[in-house]
Amino acid sequence: MLVAFLLSGSSIQPLAPAGGAGATGLPQLIGAALPWGLERIHAPQAWQVTTGSPEVIVAVIDSGIDWTIPELAAVRWTNPREIPGNGIDDDGNGYVDDVYGWDFRDNVPAHLRRTQLHWHGTFVAGIIAGRLSEGTAAGVAPNVRIMDVRFLDSRGLFTTKDWDRLAAAIRYAVDNGARIINLSLYAKGTPPAVVEGALAYAASRGAIVVGIAGNEARAEVLYPGRYSTVLAASATDAADALASFSSWGPEVAVAAPGHEVVSLLPGGRVATNSGTSFAAPHVSGTLALILSANPALSAEEAARILLATSSPLTPTPDPRFGAGLVNAGRGVAAAAGIAR
Repeated sequence: MLVAFLLSGSSIQPLAPAGGAGATGLPQLIGAALPWGLERIHAPQAWQVTTGSPEVIVAVIDSGIDWTIPELAAVRWTNPREIPGNGIDDDGNGYVDDVYGWDFRDNVPAHLRRTQLHWHGTFVAGIIAGRLSEGTAAGVAPNVRIMDVRFLDSRGLFTTKDWDRLAAAIRYAVDNGARIINLSLYAKGTPPAVVEGALAYAASRGAIVVGIAGNEARAEVLYPGRYSTVLAASATDAADALASFSSWGPEVAVAAPGHEVVSLLPGGRVATNSGTSFAAPHVSGTLALILSANPALSAEEAARILLATSSPLTPTPDPRFGAGLVNAGRGVAAAAGIAR
């Protein structure tokens, strides 16, 4: 049960996990085809207008990403103001040689991480922007750029001593140009003010933060998805029903596929897994397509389009689904001013 230890005087005290990745179990390896979730949110219709712009940056604050996978390497964000390997903070942002993002777990540039990656971050990144090629899984917005901001440890967890790291990771993503931040993680309890302040900072700078409802199968959205500055996603299955594990509540903004979702594991293998963690990147990818179709949109306008174009799943408003099932085809059409 213990994930870390904290020295306290002469005794060692256990430090219990404060939260982690919002997955429900271990991934299952499969063959590859166009993932059902992309079909369900009408991503192919959106791709007739845009597959995403390299100018739209989505930060994945997670457990790190395996960039040896060609389908992800093609969408890797590069810091244009940093010179690789010169040991100098060229852009003056406080992070030396952060050419490809920053690892807040090991406190090193993302490409120089020292500890093993958990698979969760790679899986999330693949859902957002994996390039479609034979034998692999595709992402919602396969031409945007993914900023790697590692926060979770090698077990996909974090502890109460990590709150400052999370706040710093959010601020890093905002300050380095992320228009969308994907937070597929949950907290056990209410985070401290430093996290709420970082999320408020993101909102004030025009970054959209997408979070998760949680996997507790009850009417309570977990933090940070519970904050008003976060768009929380619940998870649906292939029948458009609420996934059996998904939490819900009035803080849910939209629903998205989260049951047996197809994506990539470290090393490039294709697998399925379930969790609200994997609903959120469908939302982040759709927002990325909306902003790609119309880069002039503000964060508020893009979020409004996302909600207005979602497909209702019930005749009346329902806290299980928020505005409904995210619909990339309609969202992109609305953003581009194209009637469908």
